[in-house]
Amino acid sequence: MRGIIPALLTAYDADGAFDRQRSNTLVDRLIADGVHGLFVSGSTGESLLQSPHERMTALEATAEHVAGRIPLIAHVGALDTPTTLSLARFADGLGVDAVSAVTPIYYALDQRSHADYFRALADATDAPLIAYHIPGRSGVQLPTSWFLDLAADGVIQGVKYTATDLYQLAEIRRSTPAGFLVYNGSDEVLLGGLALGADGGIGSTYNAIPAVYLSLWRAFHDTDLASARTHQAEANHFIHAMNDYNFLAFLRQMLQLRGIEMGSSRAPLPSLSATESAALAQRVADDPVLRRILLQST
Repeated sequence: MRGIIPALLTAYDADGAFDRQRSNTLVDRLIADGVHGLFVSGSTGESLLQSPHERMTALEATAEHVAGRIPLIAHVGALDTPTTLSLARFADGLGVDAVSAVTPIYYALDQRSHADYFRALADATDAPLIAYHIPGRSGVQLPTSWFLDLAADGVIQGVKYTATDLYQLAEIRRSTPAGFLVYNGSDEVLLGGLALGADGGIGSTYNAIPAVYLSLWRAFHDTDLASARTHQAEANHFIHAMNDYNFLAFLRQMLQLRGIEMGSSRAPLPSLSATESAALAQRVADDPVLRRILLQST
C-alpha cells in the first residue's frame, strides 16, 4: 500500500443521495490514470456529514467496483466508538486492505481516551489500522510518543499524517518498527514527506490531477529531484488556486471540467454559484499551468 492514493470524493445525485454510477466513473478514471490505491470515506469523502448507512453504502459500492484492482483503505472514524466499531467490522467484511480512523473530534479527550479508542478499534478488526492525524481540522495534537507507543504495542500499523510540520512525520518514521506505514497527507508538501521517508501520499487534490502526483512519485524514486520539484510546484500552483475557494467545491468543479460529474457537496458545505463556476472555468482557460495539468490527467 505504497504510492499515490487519492482520498476519494463522494459522488451525489441531484437529490443529494450517493450516486454509484458517478462514483464508479471517477474510480475507473483514477485507476486508468495509474493510482496505487484509494482512501474511501474520509474527510474528502465528507464522511462526518453522512449517516453510517450512507457510509456503508459508499464503502460497499467502491469495494465491489474496484474488485481488487488496487488496494482500498476504508476510513471508519466517527464521533463515537460504537459507530466506529460497526463501520470497521463492516469494512472488514468487505475485505478492505486496511482501515483508518481520525481522532474523535469536538469533545476534548485526553491522550489515554484517544489511545483507548484506537485499541478498541484494533480489537474489532483484523485489517491493519492506520491512525488519521489531522490536527488542523480535528483540533487534536498528539505527541510523537503517543504514536510510537501504539505502534510498539501493535495497535496501529501506520499513520496518515496530515500537517505541514514534517518534523513530527520524520520522528514517527525514524522511530517506528519496520513495516510501519507513514503516509504524507498534506498535498502541498508531498515531496518533503517522501524525502523524510513517507511510504506515499493520501490526498484530496489527487482526485483532479493524479498525473502530477504520479509523475512526482516516479521522479522521486528515479532520484530526479529537479523533476520532482517541478511537479510539486505544479501541484502547489493548483492548490494556490484552490485556496481561493472551499476545497471540495473547487475539486468538484475541476472534475466537472474533466468531464466527471460529482454533484454538489453535502450541506452545510458550500457549492459554487453558476457565476463562480463560470469564473473558475475561465480562470483555468486563462492559466496555462492550470489548463495543462488538468488536461494532463485526462
